Amino acid sequence: VVGTREGYLIIVDIASGDVVFTERGHDGAIWSLDLKRASKEEETISIVTGSADKSVKFWDVERQEDDNDSDEDIAGGENSTTGHPMLVHVRTLQTKDDVIAVRYSHSHTNRLIFVSTLDCQINVFFDDTLKFFLSLYGHSLPALAIDSSDDDTILASGGADKSIKIWGLDFGDTHRTMYGHGDSITDLKFVEKTHNFFTASKDSTVRYWDGDRFEQILLLDGHSAEVNCLAIGRAGGAYVLSAGMDRQVRVWERTKDMVFLEEEKERAMESIFEKVDDTKGDEEGTAQIMRRRQGEEDIDEDDMGENGGGGLGNANLPQSEAAVKKSVLSVAAGDRIMEAIERADQEMKEIASFKRSSQHDKNNANTMKRMANPMLLGMEPPEYILWVLRSVKSSELEMSLLILPLSHMERLIYYMIVLLRNGKGVEICARASVFLIKTHHYQVAGSKSMAIPLRELRRLLKTRLVEARDTIGYNLASVRIITKTAKDHKSRYYIPDPTDEVKDVWAGLGLGSEMAANMQKRK
Repeated sequence: VVGTREGYLIIVDIASGDVVFTERGHDGAIWSLDLKRASKEEETISIVTGSADKSVKFWDVERQEDDNDSDEDIAGGENSTTGHPMLVHVRTLQTKDDVIAVRYSHSHTNRLIFVSTLDCQINVFFDDTLKFFLSLYGHSLPALAIDSSDDDTILASGGADKSIKIWGLDFGDTHRTMYGHGDSITDLKFVEKTHNFFTASKDSTVRYWDGDRFEQILLLDGHSAEVNCLAIGRAGGAYVLSAGMDRQVRVWERTKDMVFLEEEKERAMESIFEKVDDTKGDEEGTAQIMRRRQGEEDIDEDDMGENGGGGLGNANLPQSEAAVKKSVLSVAAGDRIMEAIERADQEMKEIASFKRSSQHDKNNANTMKRMANPMLLGMEPPEYILWVLRSVKSSELEMSLLILPLSHMERLIYYMIVLLRNGKGVEICARASVFLIKTHHYQVAGSKSMAIPLRELRRLLKTRLVEARDTIGYNLASVRIITKTAKDHKSRYYIPDPTDEVKDVWAGLGLGSEMAANMQKRK
């Protein structure tokens, strides 16, 4: 049985490859379906489907019968469809949001329906009455795969947030949240009569988990693209089939070899370190620096030859690197800087065209005045660039500038030259220009068009930084003098002179002073 994005349900005969039944089951895409096998009490096979039209539909599998069939069809003609299965719609369950995954429980006595929706919740219903039972919430992104154990005591769910959650079906509590995959989890299947389960992910791996100890048992790495679905053999999970976007169906066979969890953990750590070693570069240079500082590294003849002799090559080793980390905020800030540069360039073009038009029309040149651009908050283009740079957090400025392409970097240097000529934003312009030139050193050095702007930028930076240094030095000297003067005045004590005349502090203050004088006379 196949569900399509157009909402059709199709039954395909595996032996012949023919489509024997087609029906429009949903108005939206069918994202999930599950099969309920008939028990001793139930004679029919049922199918449940979940769709983007916010509905869960239940279907019974029946045999196609046609009273008008000809004798040839009844006899088993070539185009006969008599006897093939068909789907009959039985009932419908409406949900509040799009249905991502649906699954039947395995118990025949008290069967449950698990429905995962786009609002990151998993709702549990009774199969016979469709009454609500539990609501499981905890995923930060929708759960793409759900399955329950054979005894229906626990439910496992894997979501687009890369996490696996184990739920108890008695009270709906979360037993444990596990992490291991590097991308969204696409499928999850329990092994028969155990609490162990397999998961497939977009990180091209299949992982085997222990649902009782909450540990990863095995990592099956063989696909070269994301793995979409899994199938588990009934004989205690002796075989596992995985299908991926690399157009491969891999069959994993259980062997009799013992698996030691500690060894698997060590193997996973070694693979992580191997990936780090493959990057080389900065890590190698840092390791050499640390060894040199500890006195453990001696320069051999080969290193001297490579570095030009005399051990001078150590001066070129990296001493430190910018502590930048790519994040959502830094990427957004980089996009904002690029957008600001593009707006400023457009404003500069409009200003130039306005000036040319005003020069041609000399009669209205005195009366014509260009309105400020509200997209630039009424600022001039360089000032708007400075405002955007200052709006970026100081800790994310380097990463935001690292996102800029080379063309935007050249335009940003032009605007920083204009700002430095006006004496504005000296500190942030110096910091941004040094980082950009250090990052794009080879591209800038090989560009002839950047030679003159770089000379001008160097001259302006030197001039403005000297001015800022002199201003800060003058201010620091003034603060020291004020502090010293205040300290001297604070240490002085007032000693009265006996020859000084005693002044009446009450004199000339009105009624209060006269009353005080009369009271002194009475004493």
